[in-house]
Amino acid sequence: MAKYIAHRGIWNDKVKDNSYEAIYNGLNSDKYIGIETDIRITKDNVFIVYHNALYKGKLVKNLLYKEIKQDVPKLADILNIKTSKIFLIEIKDFNINVKKLLKLLNKYNKNVMLMSFDTRVIEKISKITTKYKLGVLNYIINSDSNYNYDFICLLDFFSNKYIIESFKKRNIDVIIYGVIDANKDLTYIIDDIKLL
Repeated sequence: MAKYIAHRGIWNDKVKDNSYEAIYNGLNSDKYIGIETDIRITKDNVFIVYHNALYKGKLVKNLLYKEIKQDVPKLADILNIKTSKIFLIEIKDFNINVKKLLKLLNKYNKNVMLMSFDTRVIEKISKITTKYKLGVLNYIINSDSNYNYDFICLLDFFSNKYIIESFKKRNIDVIIYGVIDANKDLTYIIDDIKLL
């Protein structure tokens, strides 16, 4: 049976994606086993929940948190939400201080999974801790036969039963982003509207 993770929480025209409210809604919905969210870090080293590299035309990494706090929650704030559901965190900054991130995550007893497009970020984390499930977003089929993380995230139309089975045989969970095929016994990252 398919399982679902709310992409950037549950959001709509009135609730912004990756907002505290969107994350809270996703974590409190019976439709989802957890939420996916994006993180970045500000100039003053605050981990924030935010997808884009730019905020109002300026690089997030060059802004102080006080300049964006009216629109952007801190990662610490969403980790305070009481839940046992999955926090699937996509690390957007490839040069993020992983030691500082892990120090923050370790303050909370949460079901955290960490992923990034950049394998080097995940590799750094894997050398420090085994506490969290780790994976790579790999929209182009991963050709590395040595791939050894806990999960891989693939676009549905790039995956097929052979690719999925090859990862499953190696005990690597497959998470699909995109089209839902509820006949597959997989986990999907989806926007809430796709379930309606």
